[in-house]
Amino acid sequence: MVFDDRFPGDIIINQVRVPKEGKARFTYYEALGWRGKAAGYAGIQDHPRGPNFIFSIWDHPDHKAPIRAVYHGAGTKTEGFGGEGTGLKSWNFELGWSTETWYTLVSRCWPVGEHTFFGFWVHSEETQRWTHLVTFDVAVPNARFEGGTDAFIEDWLNTGQSPRTTQLRGGWKRRLDATWFPFQSARYSVNSWDLEKGKRSFNYRTNWDGGISDSEEPFYFMVSGGKSTKPSVDNPSSHQLKREEKAPDFPTAEVESVNFVKMGDGKWKVTWEMDPVKAPPFNFQIELYASEDDGAQPTQTLRLAEAHGREIVVESASRPSVVRLKCRDLFDRESPTFTHR
Repeated sequence: MVFDDRFPGDIIINQVRVPKEGKARFTYYEALGWRGKAAGYAGIQDHPRGPNFIFSIWDHPDHKAPIRAVYHGAGTKTEGFGGEGTGLKSWNFELGWSTETWYTLVSRCWPVGEHTFFGFWVHSEETQRWTHLVTFDVAVPNARFEGGTDAFIEDWLNTGQSPRTTQLRGGWKRRLDATWFPFQSARYSVNSWDLEKGKRSFNYRTNWDGGISDSEEPFYFMVSGGKSTKPSVDNPSSHQLKREEKAPDFPTAEVESVNFVKMGDGKWKVTWEMDPVKAPPFNFQIELYASEDDGAQPTQTLRLAEAHGREIVVESASRPSVVRLKCRDLFDRESPTFTHR
Protein backbone atom coordinates (compact mmCIF):
# COMPACT_ATOMS: atom_id res chain seq x y z
CA MET A 1 0.00 0.00 0.00
CA VAL A 2 1.48 3.34 -1.09
CA PHE A 3 0.10 6.64 0.20
CA ASP A 4 -0.29 9.94 -1.65
CA ASP A 5 2.55 11.98 -0.12
CA ARG A 6 4.72 12.09 -3.26
CA PHE A 7 7.12 14.84 -2.18
CA PRO A 8 10.14 15.10 0.16
CA GLY A 9 9.59 15.66 3.85
CA ASP A 10 11.38 15.64 7.21
CA ILE A 11 8.76 13.92 9.43
CA ILE A 12 6.56 10.92 8.65
CA ILE A 13 3.88 9.42 10.88
CA ASN A 14 1.60 6.41 10.65
CA GLN A 15 -0.55 4.49 13.11
CA VAL A 16 -0.66 0.69 12.96
CA ARG A 17 -2.81 -1.92 14.69
CA VAL A 18 -2.94 -5.70 14.38
CA PRO A 19 -6.29 -7.36 15.24
CA LYS A 20 -6.17 -10.53 17.29
CA GLU A 21 -7.22 -12.69 14.34
CA GLY A 22 -4.57 -11.07 12.12
CA LYS A 23 -1.53 -11.87 14.27
CA ALA A 24 0.73 -14.59 12.86
CA ARG A 25 4.29 -15.63 13.67
CA PHE A 26 7.03 -14.68 11.17
CA THR A 27 5.21 -11.53 10.04
CA TYR A 28 6.52 -8.03 9.46
CA TYR A 29 3.77 -5.39 9.60
CA GLU A 30 5.60 -2.48 8.00
CA ALA A 31 3.96 0.92 8.52
CA LEU A 32 6.57 3.44 7.33
CA GLY A 33 8.64 2.98 4.18
CA TRP A 34 10.48 5.70 2.29
CA ARG A 35 12.95 6.33 -0.54
CA GLY A 36 15.91 8.65 -1.04
CA LYS A 37 19.59 8.76 -0.06
CA ALA A 38 18.72 7.18 3.30
CA ALA A 39 15.84 4.90 2.28
CA GLY A 40 14.41 2.70 4.97
CA TYR A 41 11.40 1.28 6.76
CA ALA A 42 9.88 0.84 10.20
CA GLY A 43 7.15 -1.27 11.73
CA ILE A 44 6.32 -4.13 14.07
CA GLN A 45 7.07 -7.82 13.83
CA ASP A 46 5.64 -11.02 15.27
CA HIS A 47 9.06 -12.59 15.74
CA PRO A 48 9.87 -15.99 17.30
CA ARG A 49 11.59 -14.06 20.12
CA GLY A 50 8.48 -11.97 20.75
CA PRO A 51 6.76 -8.76 19.60
CA ASN A 52 9.37 -6.47 18.10
CA PHE A 53 9.74 -2.89 16.84
CA ILE A 54 12.13 -2.51 13.93
CA PHE A 55 13.70 0.50 12.22
CA SER A 56 16.15 0.10 9.32
CA ILE A 57 18.05 2.26 6.81
CA TRP A 58 19.80 0.96 3.70
CA ASP A 59 23.32 1.85 2.63
CA HIS A 60 23.59 4.20 -0.36
CA PRO A 61 26.53 4.87 -2.73
CA ASP A 62 26.57 8.52 -1.58
CA HIS A 63 27.21 7.61 2.07
CA LYS A 64 30.70 8.68 3.18
CA ALA A 65 30.83 6.26 6.14
CA PRO A 66 28.83 3.34 7.54
CA ILE A 67 25.50 4.13 9.20
CA ARG A 68 25.84 4.17 12.99
CA ALA A 69 23.52 4.51 15.95
CA VAL A 70 24.18 7.58 18.13
CA TYR A 71 21.38 6.77 20.59
CA HIS A 72 19.88 3.47 21.77
CA GLY A 73 16.67 3.56 23.79
CA ALA A 74 16.21 1.03 26.60
CA GLY A 75 16.28 -2.46 25.11
CA THR A 76 17.19 -1.34 21.58
CA LYS A 77 19.91 -3.30 19.77
CA THR A 78 21.45 -2.48 16.39
CA GLU A 79 23.24 -4.61 13.82
CA GLY A 80 24.06 -4.62 10.15
CA PHE A 81 21.86 -6.51 7.70
CA GLY A 82 22.27 -8.07 4.27
CA GLY A 83 20.18 -10.01 1.79
CA GLU A 84 17.93 -7.40 0.21
CA GLY A 85 20.68 -4.78 0.17
CA THR A 86 22.83 -3.82 3.16
CA GLY A 87 22.39 -1.32 5.95
CA LEU A 88 21.77 -0.92 9.68
CA LYS A 89 18.71 -2.14 11.56
CA SER A 90 17.48 -1.67 15.10
CA TRP A 91 15.44 -4.17 17.12
CA ASN A 92 13.47 -3.66 20.33
CA PHE A 93 11.79 -6.63 22.00
CA GLU A 94 11.67 -4.97 25.43
CA LEU A 95 8.94 -2.42 24.67
CA GLY A 96 6.57 -5.01 23.19
CA TRP A 97 3.27 -4.56 21.40
CA SER A 98 -0.20 -6.06 21.77
CA THR A 99 -3.03 -6.87 19.39
CA GLU A 100 -6.07 -4.56 19.25
CA THR A 101 -3.88 -1.57 20.20
CA TRP A 102 -2.94 1.38 18.01
CA TYR A 103 0.74 2.33 17.87
CA THR A 104 1.86 5.66 16.42
CA LEU A 105 5.21 5.39 14.65
CA VAL A 106 7.14 8.60 13.95
CA SER A 107 10.44 9.16 12.20
CA ARG A 108 12.15 12.51 11.81
CA CYS A 109 15.34 13.44 9.93
CA TRP A 110 17.48 16.53 10.55
CA PRO A 111 20.88 17.89 9.45
CA VAL A 112 23.94 17.58 11.69
CA GLY A 113 26.89 19.11 9.85
CA GLU A 114 27.34 17.19 6.59
CA HIS A 115 25.39 14.21 7.96
CA THR A 116 21.68 13.54 8.44
CA PHE A 117 20.29 12.04 11.64
CA PHE A 118 17.15 9.85 11.62
CA GLY A 119 15.21 9.24 14.84
CA PHE A 120 12.41 6.76 15.58
CA TRP A 121 9.68 7.19 18.22
CA VAL A 122 6.66 5.08 19.23
CA HIS A 123 3.45 5.99 21.09
CA SER A 124 1.20 3.32 22.62
CA GLU A 125 -2.56 3.87 22.76
CA GLU A 126 -2.67 1.48 25.72
CA THR A 127 -0.11 3.20 27.99
CA GLN A 128 -0.30 6.66 26.35
CA ARG A 129 3.50 6.83 26.69
CA TRP A 130 6.04 7.89 24.09
CA THR A 131 9.33 6.03 23.65
CA HIS A 132 12.39 7.20 21.72
CA LEU A 133 13.84 3.94 20.40
CA VAL A 134 16.87 4.91 18.33
CA THR A 135 18.70 7.62 16.38
CA PHE A 136 20.88 6.84 13.34
CA ASP A 137 23.72 8.96 11.94
CA VAL A 138 23.73 8.71 8.13
CA ALA A 139 26.88 10.16 6.51
CA VAL A 140 25.18 12.08 3.72
CA PRO A 141 23.83 15.66 3.66
CA ASN A 142 20.22 16.65 3.02
CA ALA A 143 18.65 13.18 3.13
CA ARG A 144 14.86 13.26 3.24
CA PHE A 145 11.82 11.00 3.28
CA GLU A 146 11.24 10.71 -0.46
CA GLY A 147 8.36 9.29 -2.50
CA GLY A 148 5.01 8.05 -1.29
CA THR A 149 5.19 6.47 2.16
CA ASP A 150 4.42 2.76 1.94
CA ALA A 151 3.17 -0.05 4.17
CA PHE A 152 3.16 -3.81 3.65
CA ILE A 153 2.70 -7.24 5.20
CA GLU A 154 5.59 -9.65 4.85
CA ASP A 155 5.30 -13.39 5.56
CA TRP A 156 9.03 -14.07 5.74
CA LEU A 157 8.83 -17.83 6.41
CA ASN A 158 6.21 -18.94 3.90
CA THR A 159 3.45 -19.66 6.41
CA GLY A 160 0.49 -18.31 4.45
CA GLN A 161 -2.02 -20.73 5.93
CA SER A 162 -2.43 -18.21 8.80
CA PRO A 163 -4.10 -14.90 7.94
CA ARG A 164 -2.15 -11.78 8.89
CA THR A 165 -3.87 -8.39 8.97
CA THR A 166 -2.60 -4.84 9.36
CA GLN A 167 -4.75 -1.76 10.00
CA LEU A 168 -3.46 1.74 9.31
CA ARG A 169 -4.70 5.27 9.96
CA GLY A 170 -3.60 8.81 10.87
CA GLY A 171 -0.72 9.09 8.40
CA TRP A 172 1.14 12.39 7.98
CA LYS A 173 4.19 13.83 6.26
CA ARG A 174 5.69 17.24 7.04
CA ARG A 175 6.80 19.14 3.97
CA LEU A 176 10.16 20.94 3.92
CA ASP A 177 8.34 24.27 4.43
CA ALA A 178 7.03 22.88 7.78
CA THR A 179 3.42 22.46 6.60
CA TRP A 180 1.64 19.16 7.18
CA PHE A 181 0.04 16.79 4.69
CA PRO A 182 -2.47 14.14 5.85
CA PHE A 183 -2.54 10.86 3.93
CA GLN A 184 -5.90 10.81 2.13
CA SER A 185 -5.54 8.08 -0.45
CA ALA A 186 -3.60 4.88 -1.01
CA ARG A 187 -2.86 2.44 -3.81
CA TYR A 188 -3.21 -1.18 -2.73
CA SER A 189 -1.52 -3.99 -4.64
CA VAL A 190 -0.25 -7.54 -4.21
CA ASN A 191 3.34 -8.17 -5.28
CA SER A 192 3.17 -10.05 -8.58
CA TRP A 193 6.64 -11.59 -8.16
CA ASP A 194 5.49 -13.34 -4.96
CA LEU A 195 2.56 -15.00 -6.75
CA GLU A 196 4.58 -16.94 -9.32
CA LYS A 197 5.04 -20.68 -9.06
CA GLY A 198 7.83 -21.53 -6.65
CA LYS A 199 7.63 -18.19 -4.83
CA ARG A 200 6.57 -17.80 -1.20
CA SER A 201 2.99 -16.65 -1.85
CA PHE A 202 2.11 -19.00 -4.71
CA ASN A 203 0.01 -21.41 -2.65
CA TYR A 204 -2.06 -18.47 -1.34
CA ARG A 205 -2.06 -16.33 -4.47
CA THR A 206 -5.83 -15.73 -4.27
CA ASN A 207 -5.96 -15.24 -0.48
CA TRP A 208 -5.57 -11.50 -0.02
CA ASP A 209 -7.66 -8.37 0.51
CA GLY A 210 -7.27 -4.68 1.23
CA GLY A 211 -8.97 -1.31 1.21
CA ILE A 212 -10.86 0.78 3.76
CA SER A 213 -12.91 -0.60 6.64
CA ASP A 214 -16.63 0.12 6.93
CA SER A 215 -16.32 0.83 10.67
CA GLU A 216 -17.51 4.01 12.40
CA GLU A 217 -13.89 5.25 12.47
CA PRO A 218 -12.56 3.94 9.16
CA PHE A 219 -8.98 2.85 8.52
CA TYR A 220 -6.97 1.26 5.75
CA PHE A 221 -6.43 -2.48 6.00
CA MET A 222 -4.54 -5.30 4.30
CA VAL A 223 -4.96 -9.06 4.73
CA SER A 224 -2.54 -11.69 3.48
CA GLY A 225 -2.96 -15.48 3.60
CA GLY A 226 -5.54 -17.61 5.33
CA LYS A 227 -7.56 -20.18 3.40
CA SER A 228 -10.85 -18.26 3.80
CA THR A 229 -9.46 -14.87 2.77
CA LYS A 230 -10.88 -13.68 -0.57
CA PRO A 231 -10.32 -10.39 -2.39
CA SER A 232 -13.08 -7.79 -2.36
CA VAL A 233 -11.12 -5.31 -4.51
CA ASP A 234 -9.03 -5.34 -7.67
CA ASN A 235 -5.26 -5.77 -7.71
CA PRO A 236 -4.21 -2.98 -7.90
CA SER A 237 -6.90 -0.65 -6.52
CA SER A 238 -7.07 2.91 -5.15
CA HIS A 239 -8.80 3.97 -1.95
CA GLN A 240 -9.65 7.40 -0.51
CA LEU A 241 -10.09 8.34 3.14
CA LYS A 242 -10.99 12.03 3.45
CA ARG A 243 -9.40 13.93 6.33
CA GLU A 244 -10.18 17.38 7.73
CA GLU A 245 -7.27 17.74 10.19
CA LYS A 246 -4.60 20.34 9.40
CA ALA A 247 -1.80 19.02 11.63
CA PRO A 248 -1.15 16.27 14.20
CA ASP A 249 -2.74 17.11 17.55
CA PHE A 250 -0.59 15.20 20.05
CA PRO A 251 -0.32 17.06 23.40
CA THR A 252 2.65 19.46 23.42
CA ALA A 253 5.76 18.41 25.36
CA GLU A 254 6.08 19.42 29.01
CA VAL A 255 9.04 19.43 31.38
CA GLU A 256 8.01 17.47 34.47
CA SER A 257 10.88 18.29 36.87
CA VAL A 258 14.33 19.91 37.04
CA ASN A 259 17.17 19.20 39.47
CA PHE A 260 20.41 21.09 40.08
CA VAL A 261 23.44 19.39 41.70
CA LYS A 262 26.91 20.76 42.60
CA MET A 263 29.76 18.76 41.06
CA GLY A 264 32.74 20.76 42.38
CA ASP A 265 35.34 22.91 40.60
CA GLY A 266 32.69 25.47 39.76
CA LYS A 267 30.59 22.96 37.84
CA TRP A 268 26.92 22.15 38.29
CA LYS A 269 24.78 19.46 36.70
CA VAL A 270 21.26 20.32 35.54
CA THR A 271 19.03 17.27 35.03
CA TRP A 272 15.38 17.07 34.05
CA GLU A 273 12.52 14.69 33.30
CA MET A 274 9.83 14.99 30.65
CA ASP A 275 6.14 14.09 30.88
CA PRO A 276 6.08 10.71 29.05
CA VAL A 277 2.48 11.04 27.87
CA LYS A 278 3.13 14.37 26.14
CA ALA A 279 4.95 14.69 22.81
CA PRO A 280 8.66 13.84 23.00
CA PRO A 281 11.21 16.67 23.17
CA PHE A 282 13.49 17.48 20.26
CA ASN A 283 15.85 20.14 21.66
CA PHE A 284 16.26 22.21 24.80
CA GLN A 285 17.03 25.72 26.06
CA ILE A 286 18.36 26.24 29.60
CA GLU A 287 18.65 29.69 31.19
CA LEU A 288 20.55 30.41 34.44
CA TYR A 289 19.79 33.45 36.61
CA ALA A 290 21.77 34.95 39.49
CA SER A 291 18.69 36.72 40.87
CA GLU A 292 15.06 35.81 41.46
CA ASP A 293 13.92 39.33 40.51
CA ASP A 294 11.23 39.33 37.82
CA GLY A 295 13.24 41.63 35.56
CA ALA A 296 16.53 39.76 35.85
CA GLN A 297 18.36 38.73 32.71
CA PRO A 298 19.92 35.27 32.35
CA THR A 299 23.64 35.00 33.13
CA GLN A 300 23.90 32.02 30.78
CA THR A 301 21.72 30.60 28.01
CA LEU A 302 22.57 27.06 26.95
CA ARG A 303 21.13 24.93 24.16
CA LEU A 304 21.12 21.17 23.83
CA ALA A 305 20.32 19.73 20.40
CA GLU A 306 19.89 16.11 21.53
CA ALA A 307 16.36 14.75 21.58
CA HIS A 308 17.42 12.13 24.15
CA GLY A 309 19.32 14.62 26.34
CA ARG A 310 18.24 14.91 29.97
CA GLU A 311 21.25 16.63 31.54
CA ILE A 312 23.84 19.31 30.93
CA VAL A 313 26.91 20.45 32.90
CA VAL A 314 27.32 24.22 33.43
CA GLU A 315 30.12 26.32 34.87
CA SER A 316 29.23 28.86 37.53
CA ALA A 317 31.25 30.18 40.49
CA SER A 318 28.12 30.16 42.65
CA ARG A 319 24.82 28.35 42.60
CA PRO A 320 22.39 30.07 40.22
CA SER A 321 19.25 31.29 41.97
CA VAL A 322 16.92 30.23 39.17
CA VAL A 323 17.03 27.70 36.32
CA ARG A 324 14.47 27.98 33.53
CA LEU A 325 14.13 25.15 31.03
CA LYS A 326 11.94 24.68 27.98
CA CYS A 327 12.03 22.57 24.85
CA ARG A 328 10.78 22.35 21.32
CA ASP A 329 9.02 19.06 20.86
CA LEU A 330 9.27 16.48 18.09
CA PHE A 331 6.68 18.43 16.07
CA ASP A 332 8.44 21.81 16.64
CA ARG A 333 6.03 23.24 19.20
CA GLU A 334 7.40 25.13 22.20
CA SER A 335 6.76 23.69 25.65
CA PRO A 336 5.81 25.75 28.71
CA THR A 337 8.86 27.01 30.62
CA PHE A 338 9.67 25.12 33.82
CA THR A 339 11.18 27.28 36.59
CA HIS A 340 13.38 25.75 39.29
CA ARG A 341 14.52 27.80 42.33
